[in-house]
Amino acid sequence: MSNKKENERTKWTVYFDYRKNIKGRTRSETNTHLYSDTYATELVPWLAVEANKKKIYGMRLFYVVKPNAEDVVKFGIAGTKGESGAWARLAQYGHSYGQATNLNPCTGVQLLFLAGNKYNDQVLLVDSDVFKKEAACKVYFRSPEVNAHLVGRGFERLNLDRIAELFSIIDDPSNKTFGDVETERRTSQRLQQQELLPTDKILKITGHTTAPGKSSKMTKYTCYWNRAAVLTKEKLVKKAKKGFTTKETEKTLDHETPEFAHNIILFPGGDRALEVYKILHPDARFRDK
Repeated sequence: MSNKKENERTKWTVYFDYRKNIKGRTRSETNTHLYSDTYATELVPWLAVEANKKKIYGMRLFYVVKPNAEDVVKFGIAGTKGESGAWARLAQYGHSYGQATNLNPCTGVQLLFLAGNKYNDQVLLVDSDVFKKEAACKVYFRSPEVNAHLVGRGFERLNLDRIAELFSIIDDPSNKTFGDVETERRTSQRLQQQELLPTDKILKITGHTTAPGKSSKMTKYTCYWNRAAVLTKEKLVKKAKKGFTTKETEKTLDHETPEFAHNIILFPGGDRALEVYKILHPDARFRDK
């Protein structure tokens, strides 16, 4: 591959943007237009085109899709490990929703946006452009002021009427909020004591605490991590035979930390673990804002 083509794949590249087909669209109207399926494209046929397969091979991608049967948009990451991973992740939507036909136009899913850059095994996922873009969207829509996510549907699903806000974040070239995201990921006691590794993830949520009554305190969830933190504490030990008391350091392994929902969704595995926990506890009371 030539250096020119290599540079094109390394930089952030847009492979599909349904807004580019809107006639009369100006820069000032980028985020104020209404959604129209006239300008989107069916995902399954797009993925079947050999040229498109080649374009997204070995890429990390940020995508936005819309099921034809719902007024909902979904954003996420495809291609976390390179090779054909991006294509496979997008193809899962085809398996779930099928392809629209004249007899059944409610099946299928539309591609609204697809962009990213080449997978590089020297760049951790948490440091990649696609992760930062997804994290910025999550932080915005999960903030108490906005609170736009669909409860019980995952944290990357939004009502269609919020699409202009979503594309405002997508179009923003600034990374100024990403440092805030990384800082927030280290706010718990566990992460202050121990550096978060790229392989660390939340496996499950084992419990929660919600203050009773009209309290405004947010729910705290007990998160179980794949890697234990080594916690130390001092305790007083009486030396019976020697007649004095001394301090000894005790080390324990701790897999669990208490976290708020807006932090959990930023950790690998966190959004799915939270979604599963809430499904398993339909009658529980949660306060996440």
